[in-house]
Amino acid sequence: MTIDWITQERHEQALEAAAAGDKPILIYFHSISCDGCLRLEREVLSDEAVQSAIGKAAIPLWVEVEQGRVDTRVSSLVGSHIFIMSPVVQLISFHGDIFHKFLGAPLHTRLDLGYTRVHHDVAGDIGVAQFLGQLHLGVGKRHLFNGDFALAAQALSEVVAQATDSLTYEEARYWLPVAQNNGRYPEETCARPIATALPALSEIANEVRRFCSLLTAIPDTELMADWPGTPGEGGWAHYSDCLREVCLGVYQTLLDSGNAAAELRQSKSVPPTQAQLILRHWQASYRSLQGTLHGLRLGDWDRQHLHENYSLGKQRTIRNNVVHCVMAEFWAHGSAIRNARAAFAGVKHDGARPVDAVWKKYGPPPANFGTVTDLLQTWELRHNELLDELAGVTDAELGFERSWWEESAVSVRFRLNRLGWHLQDHAAVLETICERMGRVRTETERLAVRIYTALGTAEGAMIGLSSDEKRGLFSDAVAILRRKGDELQAFYARFWDDAQLAHSENGPRADDHSHV
Repeated sequence: MTIDWITQERHEQALEAAAAGDKPILIYFHSISCDGCLRLEREVLSDEAVQSAIGKAAIPLWVEVEQGRVDTRVSSLVGSHIFIMSPVVQLISFHGDIFHKFLGAPLHTRLDLGYTRVHHDVAGDIGVAQFLGQLHLGVGKRHLFNGDFALAAQALSEVVAQATDSLTYEEARYWLPVAQNNGRYPEETCARPIATALPALSEIANEVRRFCSLLTAIPDTELMADWPGTPGEGGWAHYSDCLREVCLGVYQTLLDSGNAAAELRQSKSVPPTQAQLILRHWQASYRSLQGTLHGLRLGDWDRQHLHENYSLGKQRTIRNNVVHCVMAEFWAHGSAIRNARAAFAGVKHDGARPVDAVWKKYGPPPANFGTVTDLLQTWELRHNELLDELAGVTDAELGFERSWWEESAVSVRFRLNRLGWHLQDHAAVLETICERMGRVRTETERLAVRIYTALGTAEGAMIGLSSDEKRGLFSDAVAILRRKGDELQAFYARFWDDAQLAHSENGPRADDHSHV
């Protein structure tokens, strides 16, 4: 028995077969120079059980990446499914929506216009049993995201019972109750929109998170209603007669903390380094992207949104985008910068893949399942660790050039800048996804983004200062945000009761296209 692969030259045939047979497409991005791909073919794809399972479950599509020439079909397919450290095996719809990425498969990064070559990040270690488990898991997720909950529950139950590796088991166990509850996420059906503190967040970041979680549960009709709480101080006494102005007061309070940091630096004659000036923009972008996530339900995070052909580009869900940002920032971009700094310092490369060292110390990056709070907790921990590390980049290091997956060398300055604009790119993508799936953002949600951006701006101004100095600079803001958060919680509780009722009775569905 062999796999009846359809190659990229006939990928329209794969689309037609998938539509006609109501099957997903198993897309495999092969690279002739990839040892992991060669092992996958030799030890896994040659197995009769794997061949039989693929034939029954999916339409197999083989994409040969390393063409040596530009091929528009390959460029379109790679451009839609291979990003930074992407699995080479994925289960997708005939529209191109991504149902599942095979954990354990080789990881590649696309390179250059036309995508005629890839960078081999991780060789992969997937075996026959895990491949079969991942395939069946992907089929179950396809049913789930298509709203076929009974079929999804049956498929995922079988994966939970038969999985031989922990990653397949844990992911199936995460999605199974979502399918059993008709698309409702257990961690959200009983949750009030009052955010609990995350240990990884600073005191000020937790207060912002709480305030914005409360704020985004309040309907826009309340923004201009008379403010029932205490007026602001100073000039704000005249500009805090409605909730909108209270939000603007919080926004300015955070910016004032950043301004105080600049004054402190000036008084101590310790201006920020060039690297720290760059990193402050990264921090503002980081918080701004997090602000765009406020108000979204988990059903929004996992909703397929494009339902069109491959040529329209990035087709990842909101969750896929966020997981990608976490992985790219610390495991990929961070590794590239560390590699360049080590070379600048004269440290000889030992021949091992630099990413492997990060995996060995911190484990693999987050996968596309699990609770949002766990994901945000991981992101905050790794982000802060990288931020503290890069705050020490010297002016001399900024101009040092070193190649990573690029054909020519790239400066450390460029890589530091990329940390910020990469997140700006994905923040724009998240808003586009919301628009595509009919998820109209409320004005309170848009205000939350501004407040988060102000937090990031203030935090950015403090890069390089001590923890005690940061706490002192944010002390007034913490007190004000806590007081305003208490007032929101006291005066608008009726809206959170309504929100909880909506969550428990209606629930966020994986296929739900309604607005919040």
